[in-house]
Amino acid sequence: MGEELYPPPGAVAETLQVKAVAPIFLPAPSTERAPFVFVGQTVDSLVGQLSAQWATQFALGGENVQFYAESLVGVDSVVLELFIATSYGNIGTPMRLRVERLTQPLTAGADYTTETVFATDGQQLVAAGEDTLRYQTFVAGAKRFRLDTALGRYILTLPAGALSNQTAFAAAFPGLLISTEVLSAAENGAIYTIFPRSPQTALRIYYRERIQGREVPQQYSFSITDTCVWAYNLRRQGVLGGRPVLRDSLEADAALAQTKLLIGGGLPVGVEFSVEGWERLFRAPVLSARLILPPAAGYEGYYSPFYPRVAGIGCYTDTTAEAATASWGIGDFVGDSVVVDVTAPLQEALTGLRPLPNRWYLWVIGRQYTLTRWVMSGPQAASKPYLLVILARP
Repeated sequence: MGEELYPPPGAVAETLQVKAVAPIFLPAPSTERAPFVFVGQTVDSLVGQLSAQWATQFALGGENVQFYAESLVGVDSVVLELFIATSYGNIGTPMRLRVERLTQPLTAGADYTTETVFATDGQQLVAAGEDTLRYQTFVAGAKRFRLDTALGRYILTLPAGALSNQTAFAAAFPGLLISTEVLSAAENGAIYTIFPRSPQTALRIYYRERIQGREVPQQYSFSITDTCVWAYNLRRQGVLGGRPVLRDSLEADAALAQTKLLIGGGLPVGVEFSVEGWERLFRAPVLSARLILPPAAGYEGYYSPFYPRVAGIGCYTDTTAEAATASWGIGDFVGDSVVVDVTAPLQEALTGLRPLPNRWYLWVIGRQYTLTRWVMSGPQAASKPYLLVILARP
């Protein structure tokens, strides 16, 4: 009887088309004190050849530190421990880790970007036979590399003035540059993401000193804290085998973006577009609103366990910034397509709680620190992106 008196409302489905699509290539981003940094080199068939280095200071761990150099017996080992969080590329290819001393202190607010060049003394500090970086199966965690013990002796015998505070310590020991090189130019390596602020990322010195006539083993660890400055560079070459990769082709050919669009992280690439047909919508409960982004045809083979597609895509409106007020949702894969549920923000827009967007933007989640990518179809492809809105009939 209730259903006869109050029948369920009907529904109206509207399909709004995506138009005016264009790729967005952000300028070289700042990498100063980035939460994650890159080290390594690889070849991505969609993005190009990538190589990354990381320069960092280490924290003194206090003021007026004393190492009692007059009682130093010897340095047993110096270890650089790195917490490696993720990998991108061929992890099975052995690469040689290089660690060099910086010759110029890093400075806060110095506008370090992915294009920055760091000055070093060019001397390899990793002990011979201890410099190989590779995985059989990648597992996030710390890797240890033994360095030249002369570095430990230099730090432990610094004068008191150099150990008085962090600024003086950074002037005496500017820090390290960490990079890699493949053993053979014909091989393709990987880029690894390092978590600088992890307790497992540190420079550790193991030494012995004489205390009351006895040799006592000691350890001192230099971590990376807010008192430190660090930055990475990430270089890209966009021509492979004499032909430009998709990323560079999109920059040179605006018409190409009407059929395929690259979304990638690291050196961020996004998508900008608008939606037409708002006039067909009306003020009523939004039962469902979904932005459907089909994949570009022919790119299935470009994704692999070594080079995965993106985990998710963030959708923002009227700003290229990842601002909470501009967020319309996070897209997840349904099959090979990305679906962004925008039901709640569209309801707010139709009731005047937020403006209807003029422009939409799609970015990789954590776009600056995630080396993943995906190719979606454009508005002139066989499978077009669109916005499907289902409203309750008034």
